[in-house]
Amino acid sequence: MPVRSLRALARKSGFTLVELLVVIAIIGVLIALLLPAVQQAREAARRITCSNNMKQIGLALHNYHDTFKVFPPGYVDSNPVFNSAIDSVSNRNGLAWSALILPFIEQNALHDQIGTQTNGFGYHWQDKNNDDTMNDPIDAATVGLEAYSCPSDTMPLLNSRRGNFGKSNYKANAGNNAARDGKGVMFEASKLGIRDVTDGTSNTMMVGEACATPDSGTLNCGGSFCNFSGGLWIGARIGPSTQSWHTGVYTYDVLCFGGSGANMLINRSGANWGADWISSSTHPGGIMSVQCDGAVRFIPETIDLTIYRRLRDRSDGEVLGQF
Repeated sequence: MPVRSLRALARKSGFTLVELLVVIAIIGVLIALLLPAVQQAREAARRITCSNNMKQIGLALHNYHDTFKVFPPGYVDSNPVFNSAIDSVSNRNGLAWSALILPFIEQNALHDQIGTQTNGFGYHWQDKNNDDTMNDPIDAATVGLEAYSCPSDTMPLLNSRRGNFGKSNYKANAGNNAARDGKGVMFEASKLGIRDVTDGTSNTMMVGEACATPDSGTLNCGGSFCNFSGGLWIGARIGPSTQSWHTGVYTYDVLCFGGSGANMLINRSGANWGADWISSSTHPGGIMSVQCDGAVRFIPETIDLTIYRRLRDRSDGEVLGQF
């Protein structure tokens, strides 16, 4: 074959620079088209896992109720009369509802360890030496549990923003305000049962999500980024005696509030401190919730405020409405 023909064939069998660039551009477009779909698929899988976590929590709460005839308190307070900041150390135990249901989520050994390290649940979990210093937490408090972690949340299993204790992305519904009984289902030293949920178990929220991923995209908390920091599964911490209005116990470690107004909305608040108290998540558009009947629901952040308020109130006697 003539040399000229061989050269022509070689030129035909290769790619020109323009052709190569076109191929690269097409690949880039395909990746750009596929990436959102992949991300959506991953989020859908994470949301399913979160839903399963909440389903198990709902089942555990009902098994607890079957055993003790009440739902667990939001957190144990052995001496609720002493509620000033100065004498808050008199509140013994401090364990959260999520610690009390450990035997019902197959964490019997961890529950037993807590009992041992608190001398039969007699000491506060931050005070295993029983010297009122609150500087010697029990070892069990630093255990991370997948059962209380939403996979969409970016914080690891230990809550670095709440003392490096075991993180929880799930908080009990304590009602619409921070009063001791905000008409929720679980709050400080509560002893409520299904009989007390007179609005109906399917119409009342029991546990909602608490994000631990700080917001960086919108100024949804009093004109600032929502400083979400999740919660703790072990219990409520004792705060410093310098607090003024607070009882000295960080109830928002384990409880959430919502529906009372612009300060208590899903994923947003009219006040910059609202991020600690409200329900929030990294799921697009809302939060996962487990109702008092054990059903898991997705609550959109666009829910009507009146409906949201009724959803968090166990006994207002009002018709809930669609959401």
